[in-house]
Amino acid sequence: MTYLFAGFLVVRRIECPEALPEGAAWREISKPFIGTGVRLPEFLGKSPSAEDVFAMAERLGLRRSDAWLYLTYDCWGGQIDFVYGLGSKDHIPFGPVEEDARDRVIDVYCALMQELGVSRLDALNFEPFKRGFWGER
Repeated sequence: MTYLFAGFLVVRRIECPEALPEGAAWREISKPFIGTGVRLPEFLGKSPSAEDVFAMAERLGLRRSDAWLYLTYDCWGGQIDFVYGLGSKDHIPFGPVEEDARDRVIDVYCALMQELGVSRLDALNFEPFKRGFWGER
């Protein structure tokens, strides 16, 4: 079974803007950190440019946070198949990084999540990636 995510994870609660992109889901995250998540279906399975990611983060008001991550995450049968991410920590940009090699993709994913202070254990059992969190079926 496939699980796909594309969007932002932010270590800060941010008020939802009045207008979201088509089909976007805005959720509060309570563990493993207190923050905000935004799922963007338009980016599913894609590696958007850093310029597009930073522009969307600005549009959504996410760049006010000290730590945010844009992530494209594809999983098949419980195995992470692909990850692409970039973001900002302490207002210093990092990434983009992209990986689909089976022997490296988990480490790259965990390194990206660590930028948000998420441990490897919590990253591999990430609450917002449990089915239904974003309202998807």
